Amino acid sequence: MESNLNAHYGQRLNEEEIVQYYDQCQIDYEIVWHLKSQMSMHYGYFYPDTKTLREALINLNWELAKFGDMPKNAQVLDAGCGVGGSSIFLAKNFGNQTKGITLSEKQVLKAKENSQIHGVDNQCQFEVQNYLQTNFKDNTFDVVWGVESVCYAPDKIDFLKEAFRILKPGGKLFIADFFENDIDNEAKDELLMQKWVETWAISSYAGIQEFSDKINKVGFENARRKDVTANVFKSIKRLYQASFFGLPITYVSQFLGFRTKTQTLNTWSSYYQYKASKKNLWKYCFFTATKPF
Repeated sequence: MESNLNAHYGQRLNEEEIVQYYDQCQIDYEIVWHLKSQMSMHYGYFYPDTKTLREALINLNWELAKFGDMPKNAQVLDAGCGVGGSSIFLAKNFGNQTKGITLSEKQVLKAKENSQIHGVDNQCQFEVQNYLQTNFKDNTFDVVWGVESVCYAPDKIDFLKEAFRILKPGGKLFIADFFENDIDNEAKDELLMQKWVETWAISSYAGIQEFSDKINKVGFENARRKDVTANVFKSIKRLYQASFFGLPITYVSQFLGFRTKTQTLNTWSSYYQYKASKKNLWKYCFFTATKPF
């Protein structure tokens, strides 16, 4: 599905556009997504009794770690680490040594600050790197972890190949992300998905089965996936509701020069992701797989 959709989505996005999106929109995550306190830029995971978004943001880390059976005292690459939330979580709760990489120098600086605040700066390192082509040696890490970051790879197999290379034999892949539903979409549905991905500086999402096939093609074993869309739906709806207040404010602010076009598009994403979800065009899934010995 991905290759067909790329024909509609046009040219692939570059690193500068992704950095621009995250650097300019960080303030939005701080305002509506508790970024300063929870350090997470993902949907979270709601149990039936989860009362707050803050709880859900931490829950997702626990659920993904449990799903893939996270080892303790492991060497972990946090691929697309944001401001360091997952790295810090894995260091504090599993004793892991983490290496977080991101394209944004702004995020690296904030991640380092956060790790110092939480007392794990001796376990967490952060630097600017592209996860499609890292400078790490073969067989370096026990875990490659990617939460809502693999979606930025134009062709997801390039990420999977690099993850496979730098994982040790027996090493594990942990993924939580958005995926196109495996259905035949009408042109208007493809247009809706196109509008959404453009607001988040993404070229396209991979199809669910397509991503599974690429995991196997690269050479991973014991691949498993889990559809957790129901557990993130409260966030999907929360963002949609926020768009009704956010869009008028962001347009006025952009007109006055206080916000940018990138930030306005980010506000529109809250609307598009809900509409696409209601039409069953995408799913939120966990994936895990192992590099064979």
